[in-house]
Amino acid sequence: MPLLRNGEIMPDSWKMLEGDIPSPLPQGSIIVPFAYLTEIDVNTISQPLGVIFPCDQDVDTLKPYIDRLEVIVLNFPAFKDGRAFSQARKIREQLKFMGEIRATGKIISDQYQFLIRTGFTTVALPETANVQSWQKAMHDFKEAYQPSVLKEKRLSGLRWKV
Repeated sequence: MPLLRNGEIMPDSWKMLEGDIPSPLPQGSIIVPFAYLTEIDVNTISQPLGVIFPCDQDVDTLKPYIDRLEVIVLNFPAFKDGRAFSQARKIREQLKFMGEIRATGKIISDQYQFLIRTGFTTVALPETANVQSWQKAMHDFKEAYQPSVLKEKRLSGLRWKV
Protein backbone atom coordinates (compact mmCIF):
# COMPACT_ATOMS: atom_id res chain seq x y z
CA MET A 1 0.00 0.00 0.00
CA PRO A 2 1.61 3.31 -1.07
CA LEU A 3 2.15 5.85 1.69
CA LEU A 4 1.71 9.53 0.85
CA ARG A 5 3.37 12.31 2.86
CA ASN A 6 3.35 15.96 1.72
CA GLY A 7 2.18 14.86 -1.72
CA GLU A 8 5.08 12.43 -2.20
CA ILE A 9 5.15 8.64 -2.12
CA MET A 10 7.43 7.34 0.61
CA PRO A 11 8.44 3.90 1.90
CA ASP A 12 6.53 2.50 4.86
CA SER A 13 8.92 1.14 7.48
CA TRP A 14 6.14 0.15 9.88
CA LYS A 15 4.74 -3.38 10.21
CA MET A 16 1.00 -3.37 10.94
CA LEU A 17 -0.04 -6.21 13.26
CA GLU A 18 -3.71 -7.15 13.28
CA GLY A 19 -5.64 -10.10 14.65
CA ASP A 20 -3.63 -12.34 16.97
CA ILE A 21 -0.46 -10.51 17.99
CA PRO A 22 2.56 -12.85 17.96
CA SER A 23 4.70 -13.33 21.02
CA PRO A 24 7.45 -12.33 20.99
CA LEU A 25 6.73 -9.28 18.91
CA PRO A 26 8.49 -9.04 15.54
CA GLN A 27 11.56 -6.80 15.36
CA GLY A 28 11.33 -3.29 13.94
CA SER A 29 8.69 -0.59 14.05
CA ILE A 30 5.26 -2.05 14.81
CA ILE A 31 1.67 -0.80 14.78
CA VAL A 32 -0.75 -2.69 17.02
CA PRO A 33 -4.52 -2.48 17.60
CA PHE A 34 -5.61 -0.25 20.48
CA ALA A 35 -7.16 -3.23 22.31
CA TYR A 36 -3.70 -4.80 22.47
CA LEU A 37 -2.23 -1.66 24.06
CA THR A 38 -4.77 -1.80 26.87
CA GLU A 39 -3.78 -5.39 27.71
CA ILE A 40 -0.01 -4.90 28.12
CA ASP A 41 2.51 -2.63 29.77
CA VAL A 42 3.70 -0.48 26.84
CA ASN A 43 6.94 0.26 28.67
CA THR A 44 7.99 -3.37 28.13
CA ILE A 45 8.10 -2.77 24.36
CA SER A 46 11.49 -1.38 23.40
CA GLN A 47 10.92 -0.85 19.69
CA PRO A 48 9.12 2.06 17.96
CA LEU A 49 5.38 1.71 18.59
CA GLY A 50 2.23 2.80 16.79
CA VAL A 51 -1.45 2.11 17.31
CA ILE A 52 -4.51 1.50 15.13
CA PHE A 53 -7.16 3.54 16.92
CA PRO A 54 -10.87 2.74 16.37
CA CYS A 55 -13.13 5.53 15.13
CA ASP A 56 -15.78 4.79 17.75
CA GLN A 57 -13.49 5.52 20.73
CA ASP A 58 -12.90 8.80 22.53
CA VAL A 59 -9.33 10.00 21.89
CA ASP A 60 -8.94 10.71 25.61
CA THR A 61 -8.44 6.96 26.09
CA LEU A 62 -5.09 7.43 24.29
CA LYS A 63 -3.73 9.76 27.02
CA PRO A 64 -1.88 7.09 29.05
CA TYR A 65 -0.04 5.90 25.92
CA ILE A 66 0.49 9.12 23.96
CA ASP A 67 4.09 9.72 25.07
CA ARG A 68 5.07 6.21 23.98
CA LEU A 69 3.49 6.33 20.50
CA GLU A 70 5.15 7.46 17.28
CA VAL A 71 2.27 6.67 14.87
CA ILE A 72 -1.49 6.76 15.30
CA VAL A 73 -3.52 5.16 12.51
CA LEU A 74 -7.09 6.42 12.13
CA ASN A 75 -9.49 4.58 9.85
CA PHE A 76 -12.31 5.89 7.68
CA PRO A 77 -14.59 2.80 7.55
CA ALA A 78 -16.97 4.44 5.05
CA PHE A 79 -16.85 7.47 2.80
CA LYS A 80 -19.67 9.12 4.79
CA ASP A 81 -17.95 8.52 8.13
CA GLY A 82 -15.82 11.54 9.05
CA ARG A 83 -15.15 10.79 12.73
CA ALA A 84 -11.43 10.33 12.05
CA PHE A 85 -11.19 14.00 10.99
CA SER A 86 -12.38 15.04 14.46
CA GLN A 87 -10.16 12.47 16.15
CA ALA A 88 -7.05 13.73 14.35
CA ARG A 89 -7.74 17.32 15.30
CA LYS A 90 -8.29 16.40 18.95
CA ILE A 91 -5.14 14.29 19.03
CA ARG A 92 -3.11 17.24 17.70
CA GLU A 93 -4.70 20.05 19.69
CA GLN A 94 -5.80 18.46 22.97
CA LEU A 95 -3.32 15.61 23.40
CA LYS A 96 -0.47 17.64 21.81
CA PHE A 97 0.69 14.62 19.78
CA MET A 98 3.56 15.57 17.46
CA GLY A 99 4.11 12.22 15.73
CA GLU A 100 2.65 10.75 12.56
CA ILE A 101 -1.12 10.50 12.19
CA ARG A 102 -1.96 8.16 9.32
CA ALA A 103 -5.29 7.95 7.45
CA THR A 104 -6.53 4.63 6.11
CA GLY A 105 -9.79 3.35 4.71
CA LYS A 106 -12.39 4.83 2.41
CA ILE A 107 -10.92 8.22 1.54
CA ILE A 108 -10.56 10.03 -1.77
CA SER A 109 -8.08 12.53 -3.11
CA ASP A 110 -10.63 15.37 -2.82
CA GLN A 111 -10.28 15.01 0.96
CA TYR A 112 -6.49 15.40 1.03
CA GLN A 113 -6.50 19.08 2.07
CA PHE A 114 -9.01 18.33 4.86
CA LEU A 115 -6.82 15.48 6.07
CA ILE A 116 -3.78 17.75 6.31
CA ARG A 117 -5.71 20.63 7.88
CA THR A 118 -7.10 18.38 10.64
CA GLY A 119 -3.71 16.95 11.57
CA PHE A 120 -2.99 13.93 9.39
CA THR A 121 0.58 13.65 8.14
CA THR A 122 0.36 10.52 5.98
CA VAL A 123 -2.25 8.67 3.94
CA ALA A 124 -2.13 4.94 3.21
CA LEU A 125 -3.39 4.79 -0.36
CA PRO A 126 -5.05 1.72 -1.85
CA GLU A 127 -2.95 -0.09 -4.46
CA THR A 128 -5.43 1.04 -7.13
CA ALA A 129 -5.24 4.75 -6.20
CA ASN A 130 -4.35 7.32 -8.83
CA VAL A 131 -1.27 8.79 -7.14
CA GLN A 132 -1.16 11.77 -9.53
CA SER A 133 -4.66 12.88 -8.46
CA TRP A 134 -3.58 12.75 -4.81
CA GLN A 135 -0.44 14.74 -5.57
CA LYS A 136 -2.47 17.32 -7.50
CA ALA A 137 -4.96 17.58 -4.62
CA MET A 138 -2.10 18.70 -2.38
CA HIS A 139 -2.00 22.01 -4.28
CA ASP A 140 -5.61 22.50 -5.37
CA PHE A 141 -6.37 25.12 -2.71
CA LYS A 142 -4.02 27.87 -1.59
CA GLU A 143 -6.25 29.81 0.82
CA ALA A 144 -8.31 28.68 3.78
CA TYR A 145 -11.46 30.15 5.30
CA GLN A 146 -11.53 28.08 8.48
CA PRO A 147 -8.93 27.64 11.21
CA SER A 148 -6.92 24.42 11.26
CA VAL A 149 -4.12 22.71 13.14
CA LEU A 150 -1.72 24.29 10.64
CA LYS A 151 -2.22 27.77 12.13
CA GLU A 152 -1.91 29.34 8.69
CA LYS A 153 -3.32 32.73 7.80
CA ARG A 154 -6.94 32.51 6.72
CA LEU A 155 -8.31 34.28 3.69
CA SER A 156 -10.92 36.19 5.64
CA GLY A 157 -10.20 36.69 9.30
CA LEU A 158 -12.99 39.24 9.74
CA ARG A 159 -15.65 36.56 10.09
CA TRP A 160 -13.84 35.02 13.08
CA LYS A 161 -13.37 38.38 14.85
CA VAL A 162 -17.08 39.14 15.04
